[in-house]
Amino acid sequence: MKTPVVGRDGALQAAMKLALADPEEADTNAIFAAVKKLDELRASGIEAEVAVVCGEESRGFQADRKVRREVESVLQGSSYTGIVFVSDGGDDEQVLPVLQSIRPIASVYRIAIKHSRTVEETYMVLGRYLRMLVFETRYSRWFLGVPGLILLLAGVLIVSNRVFEAQLATLLILGGAFFVRGFGVDRSIAGILSQRPYGYIRLFSILTGVLVLLVGISSGYEYMVSQASQLVAAISANPSSFLVYGAIVTGYFLKGSLPLVWAGLAIYTTGTMLAHMVRGSVRAWRDAVVLVMLGLLYFPMDTFSTFLIGGQRESTILLVSYVLFGLAVIFGVTSTVYGRVRTKSSMAKE
Repeated sequence: MKTPVVGRDGALQAAMKLALADPEEADTNAIFAAVKKLDELRASGIEAEVAVVCGEESRGFQADRKVRREVESVLQGSSYTGIVFVSDGGDDEQVLPVLQSIRPIASVYRIAIKHSRTVEETYMVLGRYLRMLVFETRYSRWFLGVPGLILLLAGVLIVSNRVFEAQLATLLILGGAFFVRGFGVDRSIAGILSQRPYGYIRLFSILTGVLVLLVGISSGYEYMVSQASQLVAAISANPSSFLVYGAIVTGYFLKGSLPLVWAGLAIYTTGTMLAHMVRGSVRAWRDAVVLVMLGLLYFPMDTFSTFLIGGQRESTILLVSYVLFGLAVIFGVTSTVYGRVRTKSSMAKE
């Protein structure tokens, strides 16, 4: 049927043909609702007429132009003073400004089919979020940028007959993206750098501390292999033998890695303490306590690694002595620092 369709009988005929052609089409209910609204207006003594107009399948400018043309043809030669707009919502209501330029909009009547309103709103919300993922940079860099990089790199490697490297690169990029986003590494770095000068102190201490920590782990592995090569080979050949030789191998690993691992942790803690000192934050005292704890824990850990390797009674006694001494020192330091911090806090409040 060609639009515009004017009159009650024509609108009902159009609605029935549309319902037979597509029973799921919501516009059918909108046409019936328009006829019902016509009857209500006429029953209340208002002179009115119903008309069905259509736009274009492509929507946009051409659709609005066609709607305007059809409405103007309906109103031509009539004395109607306003329009009661009836639609099933969604894109239809975008033509309201077009209609207002022809006649005032007296009322808007939106039809929401009970069983599909939630579905329609869900589609609208999904469309809004999809546009956000595509056009907003902070989202598109993860949902489009990372997959795009994976596809581009994998395509280049596959063309070069490096399928294994393409799979490996895909796993590394995905793993790195998930790690960075999951643990908020990008936000943490941005937050650190936004803290002005002391942010760079923290960033430097984090990077150098991690590097020294990694070197310490590598050093511990090399020391373990050099000192207990036979035990490492036995565990590699039979993993269940770890229950027998695991303590000795772990002891050698701790013995070799402990100095650099502790140095990396100390570098990180020192950088954090300096950053807090520059800011004038009381958290610098907490970092100082952590440094003291690291110093006190070094000797028990070193003795523990010796105990794992040799298991001598002297190592056990020395380990217990270090632990008791460390507890006493930590108790004294934390009591002093906590009292000072509490005093400063109360003075700041006053």
